Amino acid sequence: MGKSQMRPFMPVLFLMFFSQNALAYCYEPSAPYNKPQKPYVPFCVNEWAGTHSCDDWEINNYYAELETYNYEVQSYINQLNNYIEEAVEYAKCEAASLE
Repeated sequence: MGKSQMRPFMPVLFLMFFSQNALAYCYEPSAPYNKPQKPYVPFCVNEWAGTHSCDDWEINNYYAELETYNYEVQSYINQLNNYIEEAVEYAKCEAASLE
C-alpha cells in the first residue's frame, strides 16, 4: 500500500486509537408516558355491599375492561423496567465519557 492509498485511512485510525470517546454517543432514554387508566366501576355495582344489579352484558364488559387494564399494567411495568435498564446504561456511558 502506497502513501496515497494510506491517506483515507489516517482519520479513521486516528479516531480509533487516539479518541475512543469521540465516537461515543450516549442515548438518553425517555420514560414511558402511557400510564394505564383503571376502568370505572359501573354504577350498578355496589362496592360496599359487594353486590351488583348489572345485566350480563354490562358486568361482562367491565370484566373485559379489567382484563385489558391488567394487560396494559403489565406492559407498562415492562416498559418501566426497560427504561431503568436504559437509564443505567446511559449513566454508565455518560460517566465513561468523562474519563
